[in-house]
Amino acid sequence: MKMKKIFIACCICLISCSSTAQSNSTDSLIKRLAVTSKPIERFDLMNQILENNTRNQERRNDSTYRIQMYEIAQKLNNDSLLAITYNVLGQLMMNKADYPAALKYYFTAIPLAEKAKDKRRLSSLYFDITVIYLTLQNNEDAIKYNRLGGENLPDRSSAIYDFMASQYYRNMVSYFLQTNHADSALKYTHDLEEVTQRLKSPLLDVQMLSSYGLTYAQLGDKEMASLYFKKANILADSISSVQQAMLAKRYYISFLLSNNDFVEARRQAFSLLELSTEANNVARKLQAAGYLKTIYQNIKNIDSAYYYLSMESALKDSIYTQENFNKIQNLAFTEQIRKIDEEAKQASAEEQRKQNIQYALLALGIIIFIIAFLLLSRRHITNTKIIQFLGVLALLLVFEFLNLLLHPFLERITHHSPVLMLLALVCIAALLVPLHHKLEKWATHKLVEKNKAIRLAAAKKTIEELE
Repeated sequence: MKMKKIFIACCICLISCSSTAQSNSTDSLIKRLAVTSKPIERFDLMNQILENNTRNQERRNDSTYRIQMYEIAQKLNNDSLLAITYNVLGQLMMNKADYPAALKYYFTAIPLAEKAKDKRRLSSLYFDITVIYLTLQNNEDAIKYNRLGGENLPDRSSAIYDFMASQYYRNMVSYFLQTNHADSALKYTHDLEEVTQRLKSPLLDVQMLSSYGLTYAQLGDKEMASLYFKKANILADSISSVQQAMLAKRYYISFLLSNNDFVEARRQAFSLLELSTEANNVARKLQAAGYLKTIYQNIKNIDSAYYYLSMESALKDSIYTQENFNKIQNLAFTEQIRKIDEEAKQASAEEQRKQNIQYALLALGIIIFIIAFLLLSRRHITNTKIIQFLGVLALLLVFEFLNLLLHPFLERITHHSPVLMLLALVCIAALLVPLHHKLEKWATHKLVEKNKAIRLAAAKKTIEELE
């Protein structure tokens, strides 16, 4: 049971977020962004920066880029851009452990990516959803969404295919480790190795070696597990990746503790503590302190065990404070997104209102023209019922036109009260109806007089012809 808990805790961290390989460095992209004003180009550059940060595991405060991308996507109303933006917003929330918010963004992005037929984005979304469900140990949904991601992988000819496939295999390894199916995990680890060899990414190689270590440990092959954990640690140290080194050491320490190798575990734990202090990673410092506490408890060094117990307690308080701070930041971030949404809705509603006013004016103009033509034409004899019908249409169009024109003003003065809005519209109708009756009576009278005059003229002409 203890081993199972260790493997569940470790394999969750195996999975990285989706990103694409970029040839440009983050610094050069930032410089290009500073001199670029075109929205699409800015969006693409910011997206590349975020993907570089993910790929290189850089801990940069990039929430500003995500908000700017969202503003651009909303203004352009582009499904593909919106799908990308919801994906990166979800990744930000996932990194902050706000899983409900992350899932909300991911599920919002899926229909947009489907509409844009963007397989790369769809697979990324499904894999990110899988990571969350694996973290929450919801294995049933995790495997379902990971398979959906596998079904939506880009074509094999795509430059991004291997990278996206590596996420699929890592998720499968994590799933089978969490469900205690080490044989299946080993199969997918072999598949992961094939992909990482083609990608030639040291960061992914570290994750692949760690996957082998975790899998062989669950299979009970201590010698092979130790070999792969050592390889992962050596490679992580050689590429100067603090994040990967901390992750690899965490896996290795868990394995060493499960096999009571406290001497090597202590050495690795001190190394993890040093790296986490260097990176100012409080979560990893907490893990290192917890490992050292456990080690000293097992070797009966009470003073040292108490020291690291106190450190662990202090770090927990620090993390609790940081979590509260993150929650406040998340609320502020969510409010910014809400305001952007509201502004986009208002802009869309205003544009729609302008179009409706134009349509109403156009229709009203046509009816007025027809009525004027019938009244002024000397060649057409028409029924008064046509004038009455057109008059009713004109009344309805005028009322709708005034409603569209005055609606924002009425909302402001009535504070969106339905009762007051209804009363205001009734008052407008009460003014229009009597005016309509007067105009209709005048138009009908004019039409009757016109018909009489036309008939009289026709009769005179006929009499003259007979005479």
